[in-house]
Amino acid sequence: METPPPLVPRTLLILKADQIYAEALRQTAIAVLPGTQVRIARTVPEARRALQAQPAELVLSGLGSSSAGDELDFVSWCATRGTRIRALMVIVSDGESREFAALRSLSIEGVFDSVTENPRQLPLALHTVGTGGRYWSQSVLLRMRQEAHGSVFRLLTPFEQVVLSVLGDGSDDASAAHELRLSPATVATVRRHLHRKLGVQHRGELIRVAAQNGFVRFRPAGVFRPGFALLSAKYRTRKRKLRTADSNLAA
Repeated sequence: METPPPLVPRTLLILKADQIYAEALRQTAIAVLPGTQVRIARTVPEARRALQAQPAELVLSGLGSSSAGDELDFVSWCATRGTRIRALMVIVSDGESREFAALRSLSIEGVFDSVTENPRQLPLALHTVGTGGRYWSQSVLLRMRQEAHGSVFRLLTPFEQVVLSVLGDGSDDASAAHELRLSPATVATVRRHLHRKLGVQHRGELIRVAAQNGFVRFRPAGVFRPGFALLSAKYRTRKRKLRTADSNLAA
C-alpha cells in the first residue's frame, strides 16, 4: 500500500519587515512547498488584515516589534484562531525570557532558532511544519526548560507579571493604577510584593529586572511591552475563573 504524499499548504503568509529577508523566506517556501501561494506582510496590522481577508493555512512570523506592532501578540492571536490557520511557525533570534515563557503557553507547530541553527536547516524545518509535522530547535527547548526552573515566571502570579510590565517602564503607582484600572493602593501593595519576591530594594532595580526578563524594552520611539495583550488576557481569564468559582461556592 502506497503512502499518501504529504499535505502541502495551499496558502502561506510571511510576516517580516525586512524586505530582503522576507523575499529569501518566500523563495525558500516556494522551493520546499511547491504549489503554495505565498503572501508577504511587512507590518502586524497588514498581516492581521491579510488573514481576515483570506485565511492562510500556514503562517510564518518572527518575534519582536520591528513590524509596526507586537509580533508576540500577533503569534498569540494566530495560535488561538482555530482551524483558520492549520500551522504556525516562529523564527526566533536572541529571544528573551518573556518570549520563551509565552511560547510555552501557545499551540505552535514550529520554532526555529536563527542564531544557533545552521541556516541550511531552515528549509527542512519549514517543510516539516508545512506538511503537518513539528519542528522545535533543540536550543529553544533547552532554553524553555531552563526558564521553567529558574525564571521569574515561576515566582510571580499572572497578575504580578501584568503589574510588573507597567511598573517596569518607570511608571509611578498612580500612573500604573490609571493604566491598569486599579487603585493606587492596590498597585502599591503589588509593588511591595514584587520587591520582596524579586529581592530588589528600589524602583530602579525593579525596572532593571523587568527589562532583563523581557517585560519591557526601551527604544528610541518609546517603551514597548512584548506580549502585553497576551499576558493581560491570561490574567483576565484566570480572574473570571476565580469569580465563577467564588459564585459557585456562594450559591
